[in-house]
Amino acid sequence: MKRSGQRGGVPGRGLRSKLLAASAAFAFAALAGGAVAAGATASGRAPSFTVTTIDGKTFTLGAQRGKVIVIDFLQAGCSSCAEQVPVLDRSAARFASRGVRVLVVDLSGGSAHALRSYYRGKLAASERLLVAPDTGLKVAQRYRVTATGMTYVVGRDGSVRWQGLWLGKEKVLLRAIAQAAA
Repeated sequence: MKRSGQRGGVPGRGLRSKLLAASAAFAFAALAGGAVAAGATASGRAPSFTVTTIDGKTFTLGAQRGKVIVIDFLQAGCSSCAEQVPVLDRSAARFASRGVRVLVVDLSGGSAHALRSYYRGKLAASERLLVAPDTGLKVAQRYRVTATGMTYVVGRDGSVRWQGLWLGKEKVLLRAIAQAAA
């Protein structure tokens, strides 16, 4: 039985469609001139959230104080998102000794099993790269995500240190992580 606001039995499909539609415009803007910013909160603090990773572990942002957290909102099956995964995986390994953790928040609505097959199988991402489904798109809504590929670098103090799109500009992401980890 479908509830009001559902199509195909998948909750939040309307927001998911809007994110996909906005992605093309933001990707063009990012490629044309660099990062595109969109606010997480007016105070600059990263909203806390709790997700369960595809490996069955609980990740709570508020419990990560003292670490730098990179949060990237991607979608399984999206070709440009798939291009970002190897970069994120390498970044997770490269900056791990400096207290950096990298989390992909997946917007596709897929199950943990399907996402594990996609990220760990097809894309060969290591377990160092944390991946979690965004059930009901709650995290995306809290961060006011306007496009897939939107990335946030959260500093050790819990503040958003950088946000934007970096597809095709790996150095932009690496610089943002390095500055936050300094």
